[in-house]
Amino acid sequence: MLTRNLPLNTLTLIAVFVLFTGRVLAQYPVINNNPTARSLLTAGLDQVYDDQFTAAEATFAQLEKLAPGHPAVDLLRGVSLYYQWYPARTDAKLKQRCTQQLDVTAKKADDWQKAQKKSKGFDLPEAMFLYFTAEAMLAKISHFEHESLAAIRHAKNAYPYIQKGKTFQQQYPDFYLSTGLYNFYRDVYPEIHPFYKTVAWVMTAGDKKLGMNQLQIATQKALLVRTEAILYLTHLLTDYENKPADALPYLAQLVITYPNNPYWRYKYAESLLNAHQVAAIPQEINHLMASSEVVYHQMGTLLKARYALEKGQRSVAQNLADEVVRSSVRDESVRAYAYLVLARIAGLQGHEKQARHYYKQMLEFAEYPVLRNEAP
Repeated sequence: MLTRNLPLNTLTLIAVFVLFTGRVLAQYPVINNNPTARSLLTAGLDQVYDDQFTAAEATFAQLEKLAPGHPAVDLLRGVSLYYQWYPARTDAKLKQRCTQQLDVTAKKADDWQKAQKKSKGFDLPEAMFLYFTAEAMLAKISHFEHESLAAIRHAKNAYPYIQKGKTFQQQYPDFYLSTGLYNFYRDVYPEIHPFYKTVAWVMTAGDKKLGMNQLQIATQKALLVRTEAILYLTHLLTDYENKPADALPYLAQLVITYPNNPYWRYKYAESLLNAHQVAAIPQEINHLMASSEVVYHQMGTLLKARYALEKGQRSVAQNLADEVVRSSVRDESVRAYAYLVLARIAGLQGHEKQARHYYKQMLEFAEYPVLRNEAP
């Protein structure tokens, strides 16, 4: 044999190299297959969604001991930083730390997937989904910051894994989220924005009903993105389908599961108002105004304005909506709803020119049909 002619030192180096290469190619354990790791992952995420960021970091540290250097831990820390930055979106340092953490996740997950493909000859769903999620989150952040080229770049990186993920849904249920969103938006978006019909024909056809069903499956079976699936499902129900009453049970579940997070209360109250179920609104406003964060006072002020308008208190509603407009709130839907309140009041007062002015300003911030369809 050829190895008989090699010096012992050379054989030792080869053995070390093979062992080291094997470790690099294997890289990380599959967390989805480890009950203890799964439990720590979901516990840490629950702490993030309940605004318990210090406790979440301690949980992630425990997970890291089971899976050292795993890109899932990097992603979890990125998610935690994201929700410390969002919804206020005013802390530039937090945003930078978040995007750096997500960049690390994407690089490590991509390397893991490529190594798996090279050594085993097949794709690894966990690595694929971690890469997809990191790139999708980076695209979302860039979209919020109006960084169009960056958003397109990250979305382009994520897109192939939407298509690949379709074949792994049952094996790795987190893909129900990405596939469901694709099926919904591919079917609906070109109808709302006809310009995109000219480019959408090259993409695989979507199916809105199937997409909604897949999102519902993700809310029940996903590991990493179960709560995100609830958020997206309620977003589509309220902001695209104008079915706020259908979203309320899901949002009520978030309020109960994560009582320390004011954002879920805001989204729940928003849907209550959209469904004209206002009895619980004062209680939800009180919770928001009790927060120490300015952004929730701004959201609470908007809820006060909308509630006052529902109660026929036009002067109160106008003053409160003006306060929101003058505030520093960065959430564009909050601004859009404030302008909608002002437009409706102007219309009720017979000031049609002023109403048109407010509707025009609303459209500058209103991205979704539930608001855009309000403009005459």
